[in-house]
Amino acid sequence: MAKKFKFNHETLDFDEVRSTLLGVVRQVAFWLLAGALFLVGYYALFAQFFSTPKERRLAEVNHTLTEAYEKLLAQHEQIQNLVDYLELRDADIYRHIFEAESPYINATEDGISLVAIEHLDNITLTRKVKNGIDRLDSTISRQTTRLKTLVEQAQGNPSLQLLPASQPVHNNDLRRIAATYGMRIHPFYKVVKMHSGVDFTAPLGTDVYATGDAVVESVHNNLRASGITITLNHNNGYRTTYAHLLKANVAKKAQVKRGDVIGLVGNSGRATAPHLHYEVHKDDHTVNPIHYFFKDITPDDYQLLMRIAASKGQSFD
Repeated sequence: MAKKFKFNHETLDFDEVRSTLLGVVRQVAFWLLAGALFLVGYYALFAQFFSTPKERRLAEVNHTLTEAYEKLLAQHEQIQNLVDYLELRDADIYRHIFEAESPYINATEDGISLVAIEHLDNITLTRKVKNGIDRLDSTISRQTTRLKTLVEQAQGNPSLQLLPASQPVHNNDLRRIAATYGMRIHPFYKVVKMHSGVDFTAPLGTDVYATGDAVVESVHNNLRASGITITLNHNNGYRTTYAHLLKANVAKKAQVKRGDVIGLVGNSGRATAPHLHYEVHKDDHTVNPIHYFFKDITPDDYQLLMRIAASKGQSFD
């Protein structure tokens, strides 16, 4: 062990310093205390800016749960919106087919609202999610029963075949709808005008179908406007019009069935391109044909049509 010396000013020499037990104890205690303080400070600093592997795992689990719950909220909202749409669609079909209010219109339960994930323990969160799913399941089951009843009533209604309930051209992917019902920019005058039907784009000569059983009310050719046009009378307050045809395959007073080819897509009259302009009239007033495509489209298709309708700014005629 190295010896320690201290300078003596009186003798001008170095005297050996001999360690005492008390001095050694004090020195050891000082270094132990300093080390303890250093470790405490280091741990506090590390905990402030770094996390342990266990804490990181817990944080990752919490983040995953939060993302999963947020996705569940989004899915729940989509399903709830679909259920709400089906109930409105149910009422709409009753009005148009049976000309009556749906007997279920006031039977809809209030929608549920899942709350945010913050400040919820696992038991409460699980209970809320389960309650939400149970109520949706109940609503969907109820709507299924209503749909079954609606189908049974529709099958027993002989006037259903008269309703213009399909699209006048093949349009399974909905890509042929070029302009919808409502205020649209006129292609020639470049001003906003009422567009009273739906424009379907299709190659020249594409088959055009009757959308319901009817009698041909008129076939005429207006060169300055709608071109070759067929009007069908469905004998239930409904009329349908098919304009800008290349050719009419039927004559006035002829009887037609839904799905019969009554003409071919053309660009006769005042039109910017080959297309079919299709209108639905109820009691001598035009109505939106999109609401009458019952036989051709699903609920998802209908929502897509609504988005298409909102985005189309210019008609073809």
